[in-house]
Amino acid sequence: MKIYRNMLAALLCLALLAGLGPSASAERLFETETPAAPREIPETLYIGLSFGERAVTEVVLKNTEGLGFCLGRMDEERHFVEEDRVASPLLRIRQETLWYFLSDAAYATEQEAIASAGRGFAKAVEVDGRWHGAYGPYQTVGEVMALLRQGAVGKAHAERSLVVFGERGRERIYPDAAELAVQAISEKEAATSYRGREYRGAFVLRCGEDGRFTVVNAVALEHYVKGVVPYEMSSGWPVEALKAQAICARTYGAYHVGAYAEEGFDLTDDTECQVYRGLGGAREDTDAAVDATAGLFVRYEGALCEIYYFSSDGGATEDGLNIFGSDQPYLKGKKDPYEAAMDKFVLRWERRFTGAYISQRLNDLGYELGPVTRIEPSYSKNGNVIAVSYYDQSGAAAELQYRDSYSFLALDSARFTVKNEGGLFVFTGVGWGHNCGMSQWGAYAMAASYGKTAEEIIEFYFTGAAVG
Repeated sequence: MKIYRNMLAALLCLALLAGLGPSASAERLFETETPAAPREIPETLYIGLSFGERAVTEVVLKNTEGLGFCLGRMDEERHFVEEDRVASPLLRIRQETLWYFLSDAAYATEQEAIASAGRGFAKAVEVDGRWHGAYGPYQTVGEVMALLRQGAVGKAHAERSLVVFGERGRERIYPDAAELAVQAISEKEAATSYRGREYRGAFVLRCGEDGRFTVVNAVALEHYVKGVVPYEMSSGWPVEALKAQAICARTYGAYHVGAYAEEGFDLTDDTECQVYRGLGGAREDTDAAVDATAGLFVRYEGALCEIYYFSSDGGATEDGLNIFGSDQPYLKGKKDPYEAAMDKFVLRWERRFTGAYISQRLNDLGYELGPVTRIEPSYSKNGNVIAVSYYDQSGAAAELQYRDSYSFLALDSARFTVKNEGGLFVFTGVGWGHNCGMSQWGAYAMAASYGKTAEEIIEFYFTGAAVG
C-alpha cells in the first residue's frame, strides 16, 4: 500500500473510495429492475453481510457486554420475537447431521409418543402418519448402531439441524430448522460482534441446503445510516456536507427496500449498494450528522427519490437517463460551479490501451471486431461521455452506451477525451464516479467555501427535489 506524504492526500483517497458506493449498486439494479419507493418506510432494514459466494458454514457471534443472547424469529413487521435465551456471551451456530435412535413403537399422536418415551427421550418423530419416540441426539450413526447391537428395537434416524454452541458446549438444537434470529441481551446498548465488526440490532441466519449460512443484520434505519456515513464520506468534513450525505444515505436505504428480496435482504453491505460496516467507523461528527437529520429524506413531490452520489464530477453532473437509463425529473445533469473551489483535490487521470486489447475486451462481450483503429465518443450537452463507438480496420463497429461507456474499460469517470497516438489510445479524464446525482467533493465545497446548508446542497444536485 502506498504511504501518503500528507494528510490531504490521504483524505482525498478516502473520499474517492467512499464515492464508489451507489455507483456500483446502480449497475446491478439497472440490470434487473429498480424497485419502486415503498409506501411505508420500515423501522428496520435487512442488510446482507454474508451471502452467495460469501456465505459461511459457521456463524460466530459475541455479545460486546458479556451477556447472553435471545433466540427466536423476526415477525412480519420486522420485529424480533424472543422464544428462548442462552447465557453464553459467545455463540457458534452451524448445521450438523445428528443421529437419533427411533423406537419401533408407534402411536397415533405426538403426545402419546412423548408420554410413552420415558427417560432419555429427545422428541417425537412422525413417520407415515404414526409417531415414534426418538432418543439422542448422537454425533455418529455408530453410537445408534451400538444400541441396536445391544438389543434395542428400532432404527437409526438422521436429521439436519441447526446447532447452537456456547462457551460450555451445545446449548440448543433446532431440528429441520433453516432459519434462526439472534439478538444480544443488553443492559445498556449492546452490540454484536461478527467477523471482526460490531453491529446493532438482530441477526437473521438462513441455512441453505449446502449447509452454508446467509447472514443478515436486522438493523434500525438510523443505526444503518450511522454505519454508512463514515464509509461514504470522511469524518472531519464540513458538518453540512456530512448532513447531506446522511440524508442521501437514508433515502438510498429506504428507497431500495426489497431490492434483494430473492436473497432475503434489502441491501448489501458493500459497494453494490452503500458501504455499511456497523459501528466500526462511527465518529462523533458523523453520528451527529445522522442525529441532526433523523427522519429526513430526499423527496420529489412527496415521494422518495432514487438517490445516486459519487466522488467528483470534474465540472458537470449528468442526466440519470444518460448514465443508468433512469429518466427521473430530479436526476438532471448541470454545470457544477462549486467543485472548482476544491480543484486541487479533484482527480485527474489517464489510461492507455492498445487497439488489440480493446477489441479483446469487446469480443469478450460478444462482439466480433479486429484490433480497434478508431474510437468516437458521444458527449452530452454537459460534456460527459454518454456513448462510445469502436471501429476496426474493416469498419465493423460496436457501440456502448450509458455507464458502460466508461466502466467497460474501468475508467474512473464519464468525463474524458480520447486520442489515437500511433495505435495507442490515450484516455484523459477528470473526476471519479458516474456523475449522476450528488458530487461529494461538490458538497464539501458548497459547505466549506460557500456556506451552503445540507438542504441547499441537495436541492442543487437533485433538481426540483426537497428535504422532508
